[in-house]
Formats: sequence, C-alpha cells, structure tokens
Amino acid sequence: MIIKMFGLILFFSLSQSKNHLMHNLPMGEYRMEYDKIYQCASTKNHSIQFNLYLNKKTLSIKELKGNITFLIPFDDTLAIDINSTSWDLTGGWKPNSNIITIRKACSGIKYFLGSAWITIQKGFNIPTDNCPLPAGTYLTSGIDLKNLEVSNFPKVYFYGKYKLVLFYKNAKNEEVGCLVMEVNLIRPWETPL
Repeated sequence: MIIKMFGLILFFSLSQSKNHLMHNLPMGEYRMEYDKIYQCASTKNHSIQFNLYLNKKTLSIKELKGNITFLIPFDDTLAIDINSTSWDLTGGWKPNSNIITIRKACSGIKYFLGSAWITIQKGFNIPTDNCPLPAGTYLTSGIDLKNLEVSNFPKVYFYGKYKLVLFYKNAKNEEVGCLVMEVNLIRPWETPL
C-alpha cells in the first residue's frame, strides 16, 4: 500500500513539473548585463565628454547616472568607430572581435538605439529627439538599464564578456570623444555573475 501511494505521489509530481529545455549553445538570443561604463583614459581634451557611471539601485535594478557634455553639436558630421574586444577563455581581452563604423553618428545611434533613444533623450533632459543634438551639458538622475533593451541591436549573438570602445571622430578623422562599456551577453534565463 505504501509503495503504491509513493508511486502515485511520484507520478503526479513528475507530471506536474515543467520541463524546460535550456540549451548550452555558444550563441543565441541574449540578455545584456552592463558591468562598467567609463570615459577612455585619454589625455586629450575631447569635445564630447562622458562622465557616466552605473549605480545598483536594488538587487535587480541598475541605473545609468552622470552627465554628457557636448562642446560641439552632436550631428551627422561626426563618425563613431566601435572596437569590440572579447574576454578570452585563457584570460585577457582578445582585441578586434568586431569592428563597426557608423558614418553619421547622430542618425546612426538613433537608429541602433530604436525606442531606447527616446528613453535616453528624456532621461538626460535633451531638448530635442531629432538630430543634431545641441551643444550643452545634459544630466541624468538615473535611467533604468532595462529600458535600454528595446534597441535595434542584433537579437542573436555569441555569449560572453565584451568591452566596447566607442571612438567619436570629426570630419578630419580626429578623436573628439571616447567611451568604454563592458557588458556580458548571457542567456535569457541565466542570472548575472
């Protein structure tokens, strides 16, 4: 009798379990977790300055805080060179894992950010959501990074840790700004380390 009852309990508990197939492929749909954001360690006087940092508001909410200063208008005469380095399995950064050049900086960033562009524009109190963005200093008291997930970035990519270095250049190919972001691309069901 006890064996039959144990068998029934086992049967019903197994039939009620949710069996999810959680693959371990090297690429797929991802969730982006931001680790660090900072200005490049350059001694040049840049016309575009990023004084940004990440703030952990709660265990599940990270915010982008700080300010951006445009000493020149942020427009389509500028270009952005993005150099992505990936964290190697043997330790250390593997350079040039992906290189992207955006010729029209303002329009290009607006396209790639998609709906997140409005979130950033409102979060930094930028007076317009169209290009060009006027010169000035724009402050944010905090933008929830989950609101930046609605971008037009590729939806499938290789999982891992990446460092993105964004070089802002003028028409003479001179560096006018630089920003570094360290991110982890993790599976949607994984929790960050």
